[in-house]
Amino acid sequence: MEPRYALLVGLGLGLGLLESLALSAAGVLVLGLLLYTAIDTVDRLMEALCSRKRLGVNPGCIYLALRSSAARRAGGYVERYGWAGLIVFIAIPLPATGMYSGALAAALLGIRGPRLLASLLLGGYLSLAITAVVGGGVAVVST
Repeated sequence: MEPRYALLVGLGLGLGLLESLALSAAGVLVLGLLLYTAIDTVDRLMEALCSRKRLGVNPGCIYLALRSSAARRAGGYVERYGWAGLIVFIAIPLPATGMYSGALAAALLGIRGPRLLASLLLGGYLSLAITAVVGGGVAVVST
């Protein structure tokens, strides 16, 4: 689950804003590090899996199609604003954006190393901040 959604789930379950925010912030760090370290390995495995000729649904090919779709959506941001555009893409709290889609887009666009990690973490924390302002305001008003 995207950390920004975990924040809202925490609020919905009755956790306070600060507790939900702290847990979600830890989630951004863990997910960012996980995606950063796993992206190259996952890419190689899925490309090898997709290259196998088999009947039925091939998870490797599905992954590659999703990766291409995420890169198309984020490509305009990255072309216009450079790797910082990836941060903006990750930070926008809308469906089909976020850390997972951003990591897939970065994989296809060739963004790796410290820029990938910085994009994931900064974008994730910005998205979390935006969601906290909106979600926290709703939580305060509803109590």
